[in-house]
Amino acid sequence: MSSKTFTQKEIEVLRTSPYVQNVSQSMVFFSASFKEQFWKMLCDGKAPRDIVIALGIDPDILGDNRIAGLKAIVKREVKAGKGFRDYITYTGGSSNYMSPEARIKYLEQQVEYKDQEIAFLKKIVSLGKGDKDS
Repeated sequence: MSSKTFTQKEIEVLRTSPYVQNVSQSMVFFSASFKEQFWKMLCDGKAPRDIVIALGIDPDILGDNRIAGLKAIVKREVKAGKGFRDYITYTGGSSNYMSPEARIKYLEQQVEYKDQEIAFLKKIVSLGKGDKDS
C-alpha cells in the first residue's frame, strides 16, 4: 500500500473511471476487466505507466508506488490462475478470496436458506389466519 493519500478531488476524478469500483483516501480497487486489459498490454511490452494512461487513469494521481503495486497484484493473480479479483471478491462476505465456483455454491446456499425462511413465514401467516376465522 502506498503512503500517499488521495485528496477529495483525486477521489472524485478516480470515481469517474468505469474501471474504478471503489476508492478511499488510501486505497483504490480496480475492476477485473481493468486488470485483464492491464495484463494483456503488459504482455504486449507496454510500460505500466503507459497502460494506466491508455486505460484513462491519471498516473500522477496513482503515483509510481501504486502503479508498481498494481503490476505486482496483476502478476500475482495471473500466477494464482483463479482469474482477476475485483472489489466484490475482496469484500464478498469473506476476508479470503473465493473462487467463482465457491462463490456460486455459497450464493446457492443463501438462496435455499431464504426459500426455507419464506416457506416458514408463510406457514406462520396461514396459521394466524385460521385463528381469526374461529
